[in-house]
Amino acid sequence: DDLEASQSDHPSTKSQLLACSFNQDGGCLAIGTTSGFSVHNLHPQYSLSVSRELRGGIGHVEMLFRCNLMALVGGGPTPHSAPHRVLIWDDHLPKEIGELSFRQAVLKVKLRKDAIAVALRDRVYVYHLADLSLRDKIYTADNPFGLLSLSTQVQDMVLACPSVTTGHVRVELYGL
Repeated sequence: DDLEASQSDHPSTKSQLLACSFNQDGGCLAIGTTSGFSVHNLHPQYSLSVSRELRGGIGHVEMLFRCNLMALVGGGPTPHSAPHRVLIWDDHLPKEIGELSFRQAVLKVKLRKDAIAVALRDRVYVYHLADLSLRDKIYTADNPFGLLSLSTQVQDMVLACPSVTTGHVRVELYGL
């Protein structure tokens, strides 16, 4: 009974699920809904860590390990922000502390301690996380699903995305 009562008050019961993703160590699950987002701790035991009601939906949510920084992209029928913007959210404040804006819809966002990578339909952008300055722009073949992977090791960063040649994968090694 207690579990059902607490779940009925949870934002996800009042809105639709738009996105879900684990953080880099798999210890947290971030949920984007038509009315905001939430973060759930999974280890050592389950608990709701954060629940934020926003002005609209969050279609992509990416956490940075277990720290306060997240990347949010608007989504759903009434998005919190335009789907071509990535908002850098600091949950200690809690508010947006940075923004990346594009001419196309953002399809995927990946974070690591020193970088943020953003996949669009025909390219991938890589930014330094500290100041959001552009590090690289990679052209890809048509990428309607935003295929993108980013290593989370402290050492050199490795990024994988579609190549400009359809059916091929491009792997980039970035020395730190």
